[in-house]
Amino acid sequence: MPRITDERREARSEQILEAARACLQEHGLEAVSMEMIIARSGLSTGAVYGYFKGKDQIINAVISDGTAAMAEDLAPILANPDPPPLPELVNQVLRAVVRFGGHKKGDIDRLLVSLHGWSHSQSDPELKAATRASYSGLRKLFAGAVRRWQAAGTFDAAADPEGVAELLTSVTLGFVAQRALAGSADVNAHVAALEALTRPSDYS
Repeated sequence: MPRITDERREARSEQILEAARACLQEHGLEAVSMEMIIARSGLSTGAVYGYFKGKDQIINAVISDGTAAMAEDLAPILANPDPPPLPELVNQVLRAVVRFGGHKKGDIDRLLVSLHGWSHSQSDPELKAATRASYSGLRKLFAGAVRRWQAAGTFDAAADPEGVAELLTSVTLGFVAQRALAGSADVNAHVAALEALTRPSDYS
């Protein structure tokens, strides 16, 4: 019997994860069952269990994959050695987040799935630690951008890079939550509001 190729194994694993994402989006974390995921994947029960031991392992893989994918999308923007002004940086970050949410096949909104993932990660110590490390890394990238602005003389030199980074991380994750919970969040509105907040006031 011919051995399955690494590419085929990866494709089947992704097929299972995509089925899990769809089930999470449609039914929520608690209602999703292994049977639902298997049926949605189109694979046999034995095939699915050949890749994952059970629901928790699949959900953990979905969360880890999503966290890593979002970090990969944001890293080039935040590691830019010559970052654009704050409103444009946020514009680029939020547009990358929107692309992340919808870049998979079908009608799956990975931002909504992420929200379920945040909840699940709190009940798994290992996953919780990995998720915290990832978002701590996001804060460090934001802080690095702030320091580069300060070095270029385009940002308040007295500002605390870590504090600004925490705020920008909150904006980014809050955007994800708002898209999922409120059903929409507009990038242009966020950028325009940020420009208004950072524009020098004409009032004394």
